[in-house]
Amino acid sequence: MRPKTVVFSFFLILSAYFYGLAAISVGEKYTFWGFMIIATIHLAFSYGIKKGHELIVDVSPHIALLDFLFGLLWVLIGLSVPAVSLTLLSALALFILLDEEVRMELKS
Repeated sequence: MRPKTVVFSFFLILSAYFYGLAAISVGEKYTFWGFMIIATIHLAFSYGIKKGHELIVDVSPHIALLDFLFGLLWVLIGLSVPAVSLTLLSALALFILLDEEVRMELKS
């Protein structure tokens, strides 16, 4: 599988994940809008990766790092399957995005 497809899929899956969390938390005003904003950012990044925008490709490791750090915090607060899956998926994406050759391919 090509790295562009993997990174695009990562951001697309995480946007669906956060939209799902927003749907679960409809009754809570701030939590709902927080998840909606995070999901929309991930969706925008998946679109930017698909189109090969340089700025999006350059910033995407930082977003993956934030996802990884928040996943680790979530694991420390309470061990759950969603927390572990977010952490592992973010770690894999971060590992892929830190490779310079992958970022060059994403920009094309």
